[in-house]
Amino acid sequence: MIRHQKAFTLIELLVVIAIIAILAAILFPVFAQAKKSAKRASDLSNIKQIDLAGLMYSNDSDDVFVQNGEGQADKYANSNWQTMTPYTGQTDFYDYHWGAGAGGDPPDQAPLGFMDPAVAPNWGRETAPYIKSLDLLVSPGAQNDADPKFAPVANNSKAGRTSYVMNGCGSRKPSSSVARPANIVMFQTRATTVKEAITSPRQNYFTDGARHANDADVAWVGFNFDKGANYGWADGHAKFVRRNALQYKQLGYYEWVCEDKTPGCWTDPAKNSTMTADPDTGYNPWGNWGQCDVTAEPWSG
Repeated sequence: MIRHQKAFTLIELLVVIAIIAILAAILFPVFAQAKKSAKRASDLSNIKQIDLAGLMYSNDSDDVFVQNGEGQADKYANSNWQTMTPYTGQTDFYDYHWGAGAGGDPPDQAPLGFMDPAVAPNWGRETAPYIKSLDLLVSPGAQNDADPKFAPVANNSKAGRTSYVMNGCGSRKPSSSVARPANIVMFQTRATTVKEAITSPRQNYFTDGARHANDADVAWVGFNFDKGANYGWADGHAKFVRRNALQYKQLGYYEWVCEDKTPGCWTDPAKNSTMTADPDTGYNPWGNWGQCDVTAEPWSG
């Protein structure tokens, strides 16, 4: 007796393959979005803990926020626009020979990045005892910087590396004197992970005591997730904000901000002026500057 074995026909197999392909096309974007959401949630947790670490530091330090380079001005700054809070530690960056992790003096004396005792005081090293794990300073949404001048030190668990920046307008300011704690940003997420704990905006040294700060709006900060990022605020809370919704006054700019664009220059932060940088178009107005102090109230001139 001849037995006939059942089998799939070619048409049936093709139908099954087509169904699988359709399901994959539907589900893969869902999985990708779920992965992105998980990274964003992890990043929010990180910046929340960094923010709280900064507040704990101030509680133990006579009510002042962590410093980022103060004390170096007497050694290096002798004219207007000298960096007061480190931007980089490269010796070829406007001839600065010190910085929060990328350099030292000379630059080869900072093998531990911002955690190295040879570099200037910086928020990363000063808050590390309150954070406990340096891994919290790395955002899951940031890749290691490709430039060896900034890239994290490889294969050294004690070396500092971070994907976050501190608001330099709050450096060494009394935490209890912040004008609007729930509306002032203290920490932001940057695009890449580096070995330097820097500030953005960054204060500069002026012989007349002016409080100008550069880097009001840079394209490598605040664009990690859907053209936005997580921010840590002066009262200890953290939340997501789209970059083009972030306001100058939320960084502590209280007078006119000079925007690096045409036409015009001056923008009033009291009128809820927002950031305009856009890495998709290549627009990076890093030169924007103005009077910045988190303890001052915005006003219209």
